[in-house]
Amino acid sequence: MDTIDGGLARVSLFSNMSEAALGDIEARCNWARVASGQQIFDKDSDTLEVYFVVEGAVRILTTGTEDREVALADVIAGNYFGELAAIDGMKRSARVVATKDSILASLEGPAFLDLMRQYPDIAIKVVERLTRIVRSLDSRVTQLSTQNETQRVWAEILRLAQPDPAKPDSWQIPDLPNHKEIAAWAGTSREQVAQAIGELARDGIVRRRSMGLVICDLPRLQLMAQTRGAA
Repeated sequence: MDTIDGGLARVSLFSNMSEAALGDIEARCNWARVASGQQIFDKDSDTLEVYFVVEGAVRILTTGTEDREVALADVIAGNYFGELAAIDGMKRSARVVATKDSILASLEGPAFLDLMRQYPDIAIKVVERLTRIVRSLDSRVTQLSTQNETQRVWAEILRLAQPDPAKPDSWQIPDLPNHKEIAAWAGTSREQVAQAIGELARDGIVRRRSMGLVICDLPRLQLMAQTRGAA
């Protein structure tokens, strides 16, 4: 597809850049529309492009135990991904799939490195992002290694919960993701997700409401998700 003028202005990496500089970078990018569910690249592929999410969102996935896919991160519009391979020249360490219809701009790895050399502010932002990735993955590894599968499902329910605007002291998940999506974040199976949520419902900790979930006992759910050796 053709270049989207001003498209990269929506990407945080390029904030505060002049229009002329942005226009130059945009002209060097490849642009593509990607349908939801479409794979951008696979683990171990030898592509080096860095991708900028102008519209939509993608998910970064890896393979856990029993060949289950585990979600590592969602990259939403305004962010970017793929810089690790561009920097070290090695194969991709994860699979990336669009979770929404998206518009992506991509820059070849060597061109991205040139960009970092040309604009020190961009290089600093990349380093800061890599630091956040390391911290996030450390936390993710700790969760996967110290919580059992049921606890990880409960932790994902907690992550998705938000205050109910109509009841300030209540928490809810207005639109509960399907079991496959929750399983990807929890590193487990859809069957285990159904079992874990069913257990919460039987104990009166949550209840279904339309397409969502109401958290009836938030403190108890928090305790159950944190306690080692929970059922």
